[in-house]
Amino acid sequence: MLDRLEIADFAVARSVVIEPGAGLTVFTGETGAGKSLVVDALAFVFGARRGREVIASGAERATVRAHVGGRVLERTIALSGRTSARIDGEPATVEDLRALAEGFVDIHGQSEQLAILSPRVQLAVLDEFAGLSGEREAVSRTVRELREVRRQLGSLATDARERERLVEQLRFETEEIDGAALRPGEAEELRREQSVLGNARRLLEDVAAALEALDSAALGEVVRATGDLAQRDPGASDVAELAATLESTAGELSRTLRRYRESLEEDPERLAAAGERLDRIARLCRKYGETVEDVLRYGEDAARRLAGLTGEGASLDGLRAKEASLLGRLGEQATDLSRARRAAAGDLVRAISEELESLSMGQAVLSVGFACEDDAAGPLVAVPDYEIVITRSPLAGEGELHGVAFTEAGVDRVEFLVSFNAGESPRPLSAVASGGETSRFLLALTTALGSAGSGRLEVLDEVDEGVGGRTGAVVGRALRRLAAKHQVLCITHLPQVAAFGDRHVVVSKQTDGERTWSEIAVVDGGARVEELAAMLGGTGEAGLQAARELLAAAAQ
Repeated sequence: MLDRLEIADFAVARSVVIEPGAGLTVFTGETGAGKSLVVDALAFVFGARRGREVIASGAERATVRAHVGGRVLERTIALSGRTSARIDGEPATVEDLRALAEGFVDIHGQSEQLAILSPRVQLAVLDEFAGLSGEREAVSRTVRELREVRRQLGSLATDARERERLVEQLRFETEEIDGAALRPGEAEELRREQSVLGNARRLLEDVAAALEALDSAALGEVVRATGDLAQRDPGASDVAELAATLESTAGELSRTLRRYRESLEEDPERLAAAGERLDRIARLCRKYGETVEDVLRYGEDAARRLAGLTGEGASLDGLRAKEASLLGRLGEQATDLSRARRAAAGDLVRAISEELESLSMGQAVLSVGFACEDDAAGPLVAVPDYEIVITRSPLAGEGELHGVAFTEAGVDRVEFLVSFNAGESPRPLSAVASGGETSRFLLALTTALGSAGSGRLEVLDEVDEGVGGRTGAVVGRALRRLAAKHQVLCITHLPQVAAFGDRHVVVSKQTDGERTWSEIAVVDGGARVEELAAMLGGTGEAGLQAARELLAAAAQ
């Protein structure tokens, strides 16, 4: 659950703190007040791409911090356009933020309403509803393997002379790097050794001077004198202890200097060898990378490429056999995935239809169309080329085994077919939905998906767009049903929807003539009645009474 959201210098949200709580939290306010910034800020902190234009005028950076289930997620964007992220105070990547978002948050803005019109998104929705992410990922892995094998086949089909030239180049590079027998960190060790050997004479002189000074120091007399001092004055015992420590430390220093002297020697041959080795390393770094580690990585990559061109499996026959095996595996996986999707489509249609009926769209007729495109180079599958799944309809069963086109998502093209008006034949959602119908369809879909999962954070930006006041109440009830299982944040312009909120937040725009900023306030009691009355456009006691009636109706 989102416990707290802190927004700093994000557009007109100069300093905003929101603690939404459980259930349904509604956000209202005049157009341009910054209601949708809540959605944008949440999307940003969970990894969405945003540019430096979101930074408030006069600020150096924008920061959003989300407290989620005991964890703290933070993301900042600077004027340079660079972003940084932290999780629980530790540096993190945008991918880390997105991974957390995938686990518990759905953000539905106006762009998502448009996205649901895309067959690609509709296919992803069906897979989420059916719990087929594992099967889909298995198909995706096989497709990537197949494409790599086909890439290698294409490489083998290129000019043999060019291929031989590349083999010779890679062989020379790997032999040169392997022959150098480089070790990570070797250059640094050699440079230190070179420095020591090159300064051996001066170092020996420095050691001799230090030992002479230590030997000539009358530390024994110091110890005896301070000992006598301590006997005559017990309060000076710490002075005697310091003198004894000084003598002991000087002795240890003398022994250490003698050991160090024994390790030093003038060795012109070793000095020359270290220089030659460093020169060899430098030549390799100029050719293959800036550091020894870079050179070693280049060598490993070159060895893999060489093995791909000359090793086992690089032959045309071997690759063709592997391609055939992968095509067979992909055919089985794609067939199983397609059948599972078609079986689940009827349940999704029923779930969405039930929600649409509760949203006063009971006349809507929904189905899911499945299509496969023939492709002789694709895997063989046994599913129908075209099939429409409707509520409680039996599936068409197996089709003839035939090759079809494929992507990493499988072999299906899925499209939601719908008719919102009685007497009209179902057509693709993108061709028939108006703004209000798309909004309610998205809400019905969100609720249907929510019924199949565990508690999540659902964020909806004006899901009532295009919906009139008469239908607002049914949208509000649907949101309340969704909020019974999930934490829901909803931006709305309808008082009929806002009345259903467990918590009501008003966003307002403030200015001092030079700067503009947004402020938020949680309203309750009389303040909430006044906000709803203002949204209704009513004035005086009549407007307040209408607002009270909305709240009373929502509470039933």
